[in-house]
Amino acid sequence: MPAPQLKIFRVLWGIEAQFSGDINVLFAELHRLGYTGIEASLSDIARLSNNDSNVFQQALHDHKLELIGTVVTSFYPSEPDVWHDLSIDEHLANLEKQLNELIQFKPIHVNIQGGQDSWSTKQKEEYFEKALEIQAKFPQITSSHETHRSRALYNPFVTADMVNRFPTLRLTADYSHFPVVCERLLQHPTDDERFRLFASRVDHIHARVGSTQHAQVDDPRESKEESEQMQKWWEMVWNEQKNRKWITLTPEYGPVPYARTSEINVWELTNREMERQKENYEKWAATIQE
Repeated sequence: MPAPQLKIFRVLWGIEAQFSGDINVLFAELHRLGYTGIEASLSDIARLSNNDSNVFQQALHDHKLELIGTVVTSFYPSEPDVWHDLSIDEHLANLEKQLNELIQFKPIHVNIQGGQDSWSTKQKEEYFEKALEIQAKFPQITSSHETHRSRALYNPFVTADMVNRFPTLRLTADYSHFPVVCERLLQHPTDDERFRLFASRVDHIHARVGSTQHAQVDDPRESKEESEQMQKWWEMVWNEQKNRKWITLTPEYGPVPYARTSEINVWELTNREMERQKENYEKWAATIQE
């Protein structure tokens, strides 16, 4: 059986400073480089299209790009870059509103950065129980919850608890956050058991190599141990997804403060990771076809 198609997406995080803020120039270059599509939130879409959804949809069509949407349930319109202690109901209202608005763009999947780390286990359970009910209202799109610092799934232990509690909870694997939170590379056999559990629930990967001190290394080629550990986890996911039609991955490298200095060329770093993952995927695909 042939391996699934690997679809690689590009986030729009800081993209204007990295390359261009002209949507058609940018999308044409992403298509030329070999990206399948882009991963974008509603605020990304509004920013690049000057608040014209038709411009965005036409640019996707013209440059043959697909879309993975992003929901951020902590979004607070008047102060989008400030953390707010929102209630569970406020997070859930944001989730439903943003899913409803994203539908018009026909995303192939939606990534959800949801909840907050300050909640108790009981509060997290209430949030995910109701979030899954909201997701079920949108059967035309699949969606998954991202493992991310400051969100509900901010460490591997909470994530394992929630995955075990909710059989239909699906994940976006941004594993770069876990070693930072735990201050270790999570290489114990009990850690392997958790990551095998996660792999069975992952729908989308954010392929960024992190370390025990930073969620983003300067260059994966120079961080061998971290790169090999992350690749091991990503290939656990691929093994679980080998019977799918396609597999999605976003090499999600960002500007300062994720990049440790402004001298790091995030545009080139991200494009190199795309090519590195294509090569790694080809090697993995060969093993399942033997």
